[in-house]
Amino acid sequence: MMTPERYQLEQRVLSRHMPKNTYVFKNIGSSSPHLLIAARTNRGNVYTLRVDLDLFPNSIPHAFVTKMLKDKSGSLLDDPSASMHTLGSEHGFTRICHYGTNSWTPNVSLFKIYVKCRLWLEMYELHLQTGKPIDYYLNHQS
Repeated sequence: MMTPERYQLEQRVLSRHMPKNTYVFKNIGSSSPHLLIAARTNRGNVYTLRVDLDLFPNSIPHAFVTKMLKDKSGSLLDDPSASMHTLGSEHGFTRICHYGTNSWTPNVSLFKIYVKCRLWLEMYELHLQTGKPIDYYLNHQS
């Protein structure tokens, strides 16, 4: 659970890097706290991301694009897919991968999560153009 001090820190970091009208914290202090944040891709498309904060920062928060996305062939991205870096769906939204277990620490900020999700969206739009899976665009190194 996010402490009041961590919440204030996250607000300061976001306000430094993002216009104030592009994000909002919802239900803080409840059982379903989350961040809604707008992400504009290089192509000019705007998506809303939802980051669930109920276990943040001690666990990797679930992150979603706030609609059910479809792949290039029109199939819903509602199931886990290693090649598309999706983790299923919740809340009726596509859940996307942003951090792996081995790279997560409680020091990761919500802004860094936003950056990773924004990169996912850029690769998603490339997928829509080319049909290549998101994994194609990632340079995985051991």
